[in-house]
Amino acid sequence: MNNYKNDYIDIKNIDKLVPKEFLHKINFLFNKDIPKKPKTKKELVICYFAAYKESELQQNFYKQFQVLQFEMKQLNKFNELEFVQNDNGDTAGGQLSQGQRIALYKRKKAEGSRKGFPDVSMYLYSAKLNLRDTVFCEVKRIGSPSEIHLTKEQLDWFLKLNSMGFDAYITNNPIFFKDVVLKEIKSNFIEV
Repeated sequence: MNNYKNDYIDIKNIDKLVPKEFLHKINFLFNKDIPKKPKTKKELVICYFAAYKESELQQNFYKQFQVLQFEMKQLNKFNELEFVQNDNGDTAGGQLSQGQRIALYKRKKAEGSRKGFPDVSMYLYSAKLNLRDTVFCEVKRIGSPSEIHLTKEQLDWFLKLNSMGFDAYITNNPIFFKDVVLKEIKSNFIEV
């Protein structure tokens, strides 16, 4: 019994696994999308992030969120905007022996960690607008389709959260995160 080996989704067939109304919330960059000679500002950004590890991309997403957080607090639209990295215990697993890894996963499960839960939760609250929301994002690294490992559990959480009425995203694209995810967060809380 091997509970630690992931069954990965073939992301080339993602459109067959995800309902059409949720497909726009998944955006992947692949190695082939990286221009050899960037000609635009967006291409330069993509080249810059192409070599980033998943953790470094997540750190960039956090920095982008902090800019939105500052802007929205300045406009007095929000009391709170929070970006929280969800620790499901997977990060340290690769650096441990098999016995240590099993003990870590058992402990994480006993603490309530859920396999495949999105990497990031963004919590939004505005007393002025009487609104609150939570947005989720699974962060992947840029690579070829076979290097982007999306597990069945991650896809299941994405589908479950969106079906429950939350906004959940899966991406490795910093431009998509800024221009779509953060823009949608901002637009949902504009005073009417």
